[in-house]
Amino acid sequence: MECLQNKLIYSTKDTIKEIDLRSGNVSVLLQNLKSNIYSLDCDYKNGYIYFPKHDLNVRSRFRYPSDKPYKEEDMTTAAQPISLVVDPVSENVYWTELYTGWNLNGINKACILQDDNVYAITLDYRNRWLYYSTFGTTRQIKRARLNGSEKHPILESVEITGLGIDTNGWRLYYMIHHKGELKSSSLNGTNIIDVFSTNKTRRNIGIYVYDSNIYCTNDLQLLKVASSQAATSYVIHEDTAQTLGVLLYDEMGRYKPILIEEILF
Repeated sequence: MECLQNKLIYSTKDTIKEIDLRSGNVSVLLQNLKSNIYSLDCDYKNGYIYFPKHDLNVRSRFRYPSDKPYKEEDMTTAAQPISLVVDPVSENVYWTELYTGWNLNGINKACILQDDNVYAITLDYRNRWLYYSTFGTTRQIKRARLNGSEKHPILESVEITGLGIDTNGWRLYYMIHHKGELKSSSLNGTNIIDVFSTNKTRRNIGIYVYDSNIYCTNDLQLLKVASSQAATSYVIHEDTAQTLGVLLYDEMGRYKPILIEEILF
């Protein structure tokens, strides 16, 4: 099977596509999904990409990579699921339901937290925190333990549609939807840095952070932003439909080896 470590997976309204970052070739993996797809994440151990079908109230997945035609598999009913993340340690899938809260999928589906219109979600797998944004009467970035305990705000914010954590520098990145601004902070919400402005308002949804590079959607475009004191960016691809969710697939696995001692202590 061909090397897949340079593949970017992204979604539009009802389609999931793949870009070969070396050749620039674009392939359709799934289409006619009949729902906006706002988020994607990968379970490397079991070989699946998970995604929420927001308009159909279901969380789904497909085998990736596969030598057979790609085929979606609906997994769990969910009330307007909008963002999800896979925990590589427990192999649980956590997702947000816009007007309900969080759920997780391990052996059983369970609601672990309710808040004010939760939207984006990301995971600090080393320290075992889930970060999420609220999108209702309170607009904040908060974090909580994986069972929903110790919930507290870390940033007063606006419309945050994308969250990601750099596992090299252990910083939080977030996309401000109505301004098109990408910002960064320490994991406790301090030391805020302006990273990059997309110059598009209310057209930026997903971000994905990998090795201090941020992949983000920007209306019809997919951008790569190299995080530095003077962040630089370039357009990876321009689609004919608005881009929504984005995921960089690394054949070697996204996460560095994790020692049990590091997780527990």
